[in-house]
Amino acid sequence: MKDSLFWTKLAYDVCGWLRGEEDASFRRFWIDDFLPESAANTQLGVDIEGTAWTGEGPREQKPYRFRVSVPQRILHSRRDRFAIERLDVDHEQQTLKVVIGEGKPIG
Repeated sequence: MKDSLFWTKLAYDVCGWLRGEEDASFRRFWIDDFLPESAANTQLGVDIEGTAWTGEGPREQKPYRFRVSVPQRILHSRRDRFAIERLDVDHEQQTLKVVIGEGKPIG
């Protein structure tokens, strides 16, 4: 999936999600970029995996592994219309799991 608008919006939305977390340790965490590497079809859509460049605070960046689950209805429509339904961050394993669903378009 090489849709730059999708990945830019996802990074922006994940940062917003993290800023809204009650746990202050998540509010220092941000996403610079998602670099998709592989996609696997599932019964519900596609699971895309790759590297997410993440930051913690103003200077430190680390690569995390990510998986984004994209439902069929988003694959076959405008990909700027989605919202994060669930976000799991594991700092110890350096992984992100994102589940998205339909949402309002950008802008």
